[in-house]
Amino acid sequence: MTRNEGLLRLKTIGSTALHIVRQIETSSPRSSQEPEIRQLAINLKDELQKEYERTLPERAQKSMTLFELTVYSPTIEEVWKETGMSKLKVDGPINRKWNETFEAVAYKAAKYVL
Repeated sequence: MTRNEGLLRLKTIGSTALHIVRQIETSSPRSSQEPEIRQLAINLKDELQKEYERTLPERAQKSMTLFELTVYSPTIEEVWKETGMSKLKVDGPINRKWNETFEAVAYKAAKYVL
């Protein structure tokens, strides 16, 4: 993965998380937007989990670029573990916990994009 590809992926992750936060903040409970919000959350969680699992094994790290080893992989790990994303129940109620989680994802994914 090149530096630009990695930055684009992190930017996309951050943008998706921010979009979810905005959708949560502007929709009322049990709104018609709930299925869309939930699907975006499911997709983002799946993507993050796959990237975390892909970049975790030492054998995979041997073939990574310097950017992937020093920026991309640690950022994905941070986003997956420290934001609460790995424990978020995407089939549960959309509440304040969701908002906090996706705000943290957006922040951590954007740290290196600027």
